[in-house]
Amino acid sequence: MTALLLTGCGQQPPQPTQPEQPIAEEQPALTLAELLADIYGAAPGTAGSSLKAARAAGEFLDWSQQPDTESEDAVRQWVEENVPAENALELVLAWNEVLNQADALLRGDETAAGGLSDAGYAMRQDSYDAELVTQAALELSPLFTQLLDRTERTPYQGEGPGDYSEVTEAAFDGVWVNDGADTLLLFSGEGCRVVDPALDWYGETAYAFRVRDRSSMGYCPALEIDFRESGNFDAPLAYYVSGIDSTHFWCSTGSESFQKLI
Repeated sequence: MTALLLTGCGQQPPQPTQPEQPIAEEQPALTLAELLADIYGAAPGTAGSSLKAARAAGEFLDWSQQPDTESEDAVRQWVEENVPAENALELVLAWNEVLNQADALLRGDETAAGGLSDAGYAMRQDSYDAELVTQAALELSPLFTQLLDRTERTPYQGEGPGDYSEVTEAAFDGVWVNDGADTLLLFSGEGCRVVDPALDWYGETAYAFRVRDRSSMGYCPALEIDFRESGNFDAPLAYYVSGIDSTHFWCSTGSESFQKLI
């Protein structure tokens, strides 16, 4: 009878207490200086460079969604204060790798996503505005252009034709700067990044490239870069390559030579 009376009075049996769930604290937004330091620390060949590049790529993508039109001057100043001239190439390699990783993350590449997870970084957003990412890469352009500023200009030395059979896509893998130190080319499996301030190209995009055999016409090979992203190399950026070796390639028709940095 007691049990029936308690129920009739509207009383409920005691409920188990649920433990309070901790509230996840949102991590503070990364500062520009912190982002740049993480990019600089991701130079290939250094300890843990792959994980560092993956983390820096995630950080860059998150940072890119909050545009800062004054970043370029701040980046230039940071480089001057933190990167010795002898480390100019190291910074270029690090930024190139971070951009490659960021591109892979945007494509939904599972390997890149796995690397980001291994690096212990969680993306802040579910999707990213590609135009903002490109704009952010342009704002960080001094990470590339600083190498041009620190490279000695040398006069072009004319050379005769080399062995055209050695001019292959694989032969261009690496980083090249021309003798006038106004163009930087970065070739990798991701494509070719072109840094040419006179043409407003700052390496923000990795373009497809190819070597076109023109021997049937009696001409040297053409290195073609699909900067229009046409997919069929319609009106590409072209270099007519007279020869290539382990140290440089040269274009007699354009009176231009590119030295291989790595």
